[in-house]
Amino acid sequence: MAYRPTPQPGILPRNLRFYLALFAAKLVRMLLRLMKRTGNQLPGVVAEHICPDFLSRVGKPERVVCITGTNGKTTTTNLLDDILLAAGKDPVMNRAGSNLLTGIGSSFLANAGLGGAARKQLACLELDELSCRLVLPPVEPELLVITNLYRDSYMRNANPDFIYGVIDAAITRKTHLILNADDLMTCRIASQATQRSYFSIARMPGDLNDAEGIVSDLGSCPECGGKLIYDYCHLRHLGKAHCERCGFSNPAPDYEVVEVNPDEHSFTVAEHCHAANGKTPHYAYHIGAYSLTNLYNLMAALTAARELGIPAEQLQEILQTGKVQVPEARYSEINVQGKRLVNLASKGWNSTAVSASFGAIRQEPGNKVVALLLADFEVAKDPGRTEFSGWIYQTDFEYLAREDIKQIIILGCYVHDLKLRLLLAGVDESRITFAKDELDAADLTQLDDIDAVFCAYDIHGLEEIERYRTRVAERLEAIH
Repeated sequence: MAYRPTPQPGILPRNLRFYLALFAAKLVRMLLRLMKRTGNQLPGVVAEHICPDFLSRVGKPERVVCITGTNGKTTTTNLLDDILLAAGKDPVMNRAGSNLLTGIGSSFLANAGLGGAARKQLACLELDELSCRLVLPPVEPELLVITNLYRDSYMRNANPDFIYGVIDAAITRKTHLILNADDLMTCRIASQATQRSYFSIARMPGDLNDAEGIVSDLGSCPECGGKLIYDYCHLRHLGKAHCERCGFSNPAPDYEVVEVNPDEHSFTVAEHCHAANGKTPHYAYHIGAYSLTNLYNLMAALTAARELGIPAEQLQEILQTGKVQVPEARYSEINVQGKRLVNLASKGWNSTAVSASFGAIRQEPGNKVVALLLADFEVAKDPGRTEFSGWIYQTDFEYLAREDIKQIIILGCYVHDLKLRLLLAGVDESRITFAKDELDAADLTQLDDIDAVFCAYDIHGLEEIERYRTRVAERLEAIH
């Protein structure tokens, strides 16, 4: 294993080794651009190989925002990027690159002049949870947004308690935390960081009385292990609760969604942190593709933007234009001959993300077809890859056992596992269809008496799902 020194807080003096790394990495970056190749992580790989503490020595912008968490960090980062751009800022971004150590290094490298100093003075960067231990100490971001913590793929980050410990130990005292007050796991992280802002969603119609799903990542009080009593629950374990033994509960929110109108695509935020003379300011915002997960992601981005000093009135104008939306790689919808064709990203091997997609599908009106192009489909193309298939038994396939879901199409190398799981969830076997690939799935998609076709797909299967939807759209056009 290559030598990697312990990350040092702040910035270290620049030495000859650093300059060799800087020039070599910039040369690699220039060659990649000439060849019209992406390889956004490669310059950082080269820089770190030559100078293992490159990130501690390269110049960083005066203001750095990092976004991490199990689910939603890419969407939240892209939303905040777009908000900053619309506000006239010009941040360093890594939306086209990696969120690992070398990807972060590549982003700072691209922003560095020949002397190693930063040119732009604002950065908004997505950060992998495990990479926090290597990135947070040398970068010391002004703001760190943590979206949530859930169980994840065994090949990625697995146990949320383990990831909590990694992030908790890496956060420096000077960083201002942006935290989800509804997540009793993350809201208590890093007590050494005293600057904290919390966002939350108040009780909403349809909330549950306990943690949602067949598996909960927060089965007991994170402080004492006592029983958690929920006042209400929005999504999975996100909601308001208290411990009957020690009294631990959610922190008071600074930014709270107090009203949501999905039909009008709007929501209202109460800024408790800016209350004065007994009055709390309220601001109404536009949201394009409404769902609870999208609302949480947008609230995380808005809270960060407010703490960066962008006025609420300006944020209202930015969102009203419709230019700041959930990325199409995460959600997109078209209408063909009166039928909705909806693509929903469902992070592979992640029971929470896939369950959230299934939960959103079950709430949609009308008769539906659901095509499952999950991560297992990608694994089928690479016999050298493997994964713990037990994640499907932690996923709420029960949400799909509904009369208005007329057909479920499955494909990939784990189709028999998926079929068994669907049967155990109570889905009628006659509604389950096997497909060889995405085009076969499109040809087998039932279109009569169907109002919408939903495709739940892994975030790395964009080409496959686009081929699927294009073929379904062609069939609909041919019918009419």
